[in-house]
Amino acid sequence: MKSKIKIEEIDRNSFEEVDLLNQQADEARKENNNLSLSVSKEAISMAQLLGYSKGLAKAYLNAGISCRLSSNFEAAIEYYQEALNINRRLKDKKAETRTLNALANVYYSLSNFEKAIEYYDECIYVLQSIGDLEFETTVLTNRGLSYQLNGDLKAALNNYLESLSIYKSNNSKIHYALYNNLGIVYLETGSYQESLLYFTKALKETQDVKNVIDESFTLANIGRTYIYMEDFTNAITYLSEAMIIMKKYGNRQAECQVFANLGKSYMKMRCYPEAIKYYNRALKYYKEIGDKSSVDHTLCELGELYFELNDYRASKQFYMDGLEFSQKINDTMNVVRINTGLARLYLKFRDTEKAIGFLNTAEKLAKAAKSYKDLSKICMIYSENYSISGNFKEAKVFLDKHYKYLEKINNLTESNKIQAIMLGHIKNENITDTPAYYYNLKKDQIVSTV
Repeated sequence: MKSKIKIEEIDRNSFEEVDLLNQQADEARKENNNLSLSVSKEAISMAQLLGYSKGLAKAYLNAGISCRLSSNFEAAIEYYQEALNINRRLKDKKAETRTLNALANVYYSLSNFEKAIEYYDECIYVLQSIGDLEFETTVLTNRGLSYQLNGDLKAALNNYLESLSIYKSNNSKIHYALYNNLGIVYLETGSYQESLLYFTKALKETQDVKNVIDESFTLANIGRTYIYMEDFTNAITYLSEAMIIMKKYGNRQAECQVFANLGKSYMKMRCYPEAIKYYNRALKYYKEIGDKSSVDHTLCELGELYFELNDYRASKQFYMDGLEFSQKINDTMNVVRINTGLARLYLKFRDTEKAIGFLNTAEKLAKAAKSYKDLSKICMIYSENYSISGNFKEAKVFLDKHYKYLEKINNLTESNKIQAIMLGHIKNENITDTPAYYYNLKKDQIVSTV
């Protein structure tokens, strides 16, 4: 009997060692993602030897988060699936929801938003079955991002407001991720000062909790906002500061997006050699990490850059390469933007027939996605197209549509602003694998964080 008791004590002490390693991995991830992955692997090995299933599932989850942060998406999915299988076998629904959310975040990072939404939906269903309102706020925020990136701003806002409502009912402090996401909505709709207010609030909170990785994403958000405000000195300053942190902690995907945004800054400043350098660097690294959606988006950006340079042959080639890539991976929103860019290109040569063909394709997809921002641009180009053809009546019809879509966008954000004020901003604390809130150019791609 004594021997048995001694063995049980040894096992219990060993289990506690695994738990301690998992805790260390969690803490290390805020400042040193590579260390976090190394500690997680150590925890996996020890838990496997001990047959400690709960500790093993947590170690797999930690390893998956680290892999996603370093843009090793395939490895992240493998680790998450292992964790999910164990959690379901143990009937640990709380751990299952954290893993479902984490899996959704990977597909979100890969720009497979429909797949991401499926996992978020499944996660919310399980959360509601156990009454975990606190974590539901996180998943609603994440799902909102996926809808937003897929062009459905209305659905995104509904998710954010539902999250805010739960925060209010719990009378708790809002997590900085939601401040970032609301900032992105205002950035998307051109309300730059309000966008900066949200990002500044998020920045202060990431600094207060000393989460330097999330701080870098928020700095990048601020830098991107300054691009749209045409304050390029501030844009480059904030983006460069974000880059220093990202390089130190090894987030390759976020690094690539900063390169792309620096390219955007220099393009707007008409410093085209610098812009080309940064875009090409982003393109090279996106290919290396296998971020296909960002590859096709950067090709689209290069098409726009060469259009500005009046090198229409190169512009068309980049657009066509990007279109082929987008269609292959079913990146609907980039197909919309490339067709819009090609329409502008053909209008330059007064080829209204081909321009109309590209616009028709873009309009159909943008309507299906409920992307009012893209529809407003498309209608403006339609108007220009009919003006060139001498059909001023149709030109006026589409110009009116352009303004109606802009009004819809404004109404959405005004409604969000009023409801957000009424709800009062509120919640934070321990959120596992909160995603994604760093915008990438026009693509609306957000880089996930922990």
